[in-house]
Amino acid sequence: MSIFPADSSGRTERARAAQEVHMRQLSGVDASFLHMEDSRMTGHVGGLIILDPSTAERPVDLETMKEYVAARIPALPPLRWRLAEVPLGIDLPYWYDDHDVDLDFHVRSLALPAPGNQQQLIEQVSRIHARPLDRAHPLWELYVIEGLEGGKVAIYTKLHHAAIDGKAGRMILSTLLSPDPSCPAPQPPAEMPASETRPSEMEMLTRGWMGLLGHPGKSVELMLKGAAEWQKSMQHFGYAALGEARTKMLDNPPVPAPRLSFNKSMTARRNWAYGTVPLSDVKKIKESLGCTINDVVMAICAGALRQWLLDHDELPEAPLRAMVPVSIRTAEQADTAGNQVSAMIAELPTHLTDPLARVEAVHASMSRAKEDFAALPAALLQEFAQFAAPAAAELVARTAASLRLADTVALPFNLVISNVPGPREPLYYAGALMEANYPVSMISDGMGLNITVQSYRDNMDFGLISCPELIPDLERIIDYIVAEAAALAAV
Repeated sequence: MSIFPADSSGRTERARAAQEVHMRQLSGVDASFLHMEDSRMTGHVGGLIILDPSTAERPVDLETMKEYVAARIPALPPLRWRLAEVPLGIDLPYWYDDHDVDLDFHVRSLALPAPGNQQQLIEQVSRIHARPLDRAHPLWELYVIEGLEGGKVAIYTKLHHAAIDGKAGRMILSTLLSPDPSCPAPQPPAEMPASETRPSEMEMLTRGWMGLLGHPGKSVELMLKGAAEWQKSMQHFGYAALGEARTKMLDNPPVPAPRLSFNKSMTARRNWAYGTVPLSDVKKIKESLGCTINDVVMAICAGALRQWLLDHDELPEAPLRAMVPVSIRTAEQADTAGNQVSAMIAELPTHLTDPLARVEAVHASMSRAKEDFAALPAALLQEFAQFAAPAAAELVARTAASLRLADTVALPFNLVISNVPGPREPLYYAGALMEANYPVSMISDGMGLNITVQSYRDNMDFGLISCPELIPDLERIIDYIVAEAAALAAV
């Protein structure tokens, strides 16, 4: 199904206007989410939206959603992008913009059997999320899930992380959602890119060699830039490269995260759990303790994980370590897709028994992590990722997976925790009121738990992802998160 009108010959207006191909090359970070994929690991992220269809004029079903999405794809380039890989893996792959999007393939439906409860929904989302996206098509899928209790409808969407990061995903969601219950279709961009056909193998090989020849000079430039930034980072801490810096590194050498049962090689299966915490409780804790909302989220997760670890008799003496994604997207990049993201490492004080002490410890840890993150520009790390040959990067990823290095090598963190601020006003999807928006993220070898939080209106919606062989009782962590938030609010 093409999203643009065709003439009598079957060509779209945009295809007729095409004069040359302007493909978009993936960054090294974008491509890393492709390299990591194998029979067990996938590189996509997703989300589950719960809708109240009683506010919609039309049934929220498969045909309605196809029409609804078709009207918005002109404003959503990542939903049109197809992957074109460079032969022999000598350079990073490219996206090309294909207007002939097959919505019969991308938009699907299923119905839960009665009673359509939460556990049935969890099982379906876990099953679908475990399946990789088909690289022969634009890398996204949307499922209309009917039959939920109370007449609700769910929309599960997954998109490849190679095309979007968290902020780019919110940009896509903001186009699909509207504060107006009538959900008017957005105006298509005034200047649409021409529809592109798949480049030939020879054309891609030529692009690859040209890119390869261009790397040496850039690599030298990058090394010089890196040396300059390292000097700046030393000045940031207030000492020269020698002397105090050396003393600090010797006194505080990098410490690996304590090894836990979910810090192992993952399987091909996924399990997912979700729950909600009142935003008012989180704000109450924030205001009474003089910290940030993100500090409270981290402390809640620390308390929940502490209880889960006690249940399994594996609470370590040292705190856990969490990787916290950080957007480095600039104002100029606000409307672009792709990945502009780095990360901090923060301690989770699971070793502390007092909930208030955990909040204080998280606040101190996050402050240190932010200082360390500011010391070396995160964009520089992204640039270094540009110069690993894709074939070599993929070989390294697959070798690490095949050797199950995650079962023996200690990583600097145990899990990922991400807190994504969302809108406070009611939003509508095809005229149906959105009641909740639960993240469905991704995991990797050695890091078998991801906790992502998305705020919406007066709630904070938690989504946890793992695999059942690592954390069979994932729902218990959600229960502990809800209980920990209530306990902190009561204090």
